[in-house]
Amino acid sequence: MEDFTKQHAGELHGVRLDGSVEIEDVIDQVKRAALIAISFAGFADGRGLSLAVLLRSRYDYRGELRAVGDVLPDWTPYMLRSGFDTFELSDSKAAETAIACMQRMTDHYQGSVIHPSPRFRRSSD
Repeated sequence: MEDFTKQHAGELHGVRLDGSVEIEDVIDQVKRAALIAISFAGFADGRGLSLAVLLRSRYDYRGELRAVGDVLPDWTPYMLRSGFDTFELSDSKAAETAIACMQRMTDHYQGSVIHPSPRFRRSSD
C-alpha cells in the first residue's frame, strides 16, 4: 500500500493498492481514504476487479476507485460494473476507445456492484 497524497488534518486523501494486496490486511487504513487507486500489473491480471468488488460490496467503500497501470480501454465497461469510477488511460486515443466501449455496453443480464439485481428483476427502462 502506498500513500500517494498527503494526509491533511488527519484525513487520508488517497492510497494506491497493488491488485495482489490482501484487502483484509489493510482495510482499516484504506477505508477512510477519499480515493483508492488500484494498480493493474498487466492486461491479464483481473485481481484489481475482484478487489474493487470487495471494497464496494463487502466493505461499503463509497469513495472514488481509480484503475491505474495497464488499463485496457475495452476493460472499462467491466471495471465500471466492478465499482471503478475513474480510469487512468495511456492517451487520448485510448480514452476515445474506452468511451466507445462503455457506450456500446449499457445493459447486462447479470447483477453487478452498480445494479445488484439481475435484469429480469429490474423495472423496464
